[in-house]
Amino acid sequence: MSNIANQETWTRLETRLGAMRAGDVITLDRIVAETGMGAESAELVLDSLVRADLFERHGEQFMRISLLGDAELQRAPLR
Repeated sequence: MSNIANQETWTRLETRLGAMRAGDVITLDRIVAETGMGAESAELVLDSLVRADLFERHGEQFMRISLLGDAELQRAPLR
């Protein structure tokens, strides 16, 4: 993968994850399909976000969690 393509992949990943709100769910397969990132790299990033308490992992799904507790999740708009 060229350096430019690699940068574009990371930008797509950053944009996709940055747009997620508390309660939003994404799968590893979807991240790979939307960003073009390899599955191992994408899983490493998502697992790191789980360890940072920004996401929860439920099997193959990753859910964005609130930093403010349940109050923010209750106000999150339905999509």
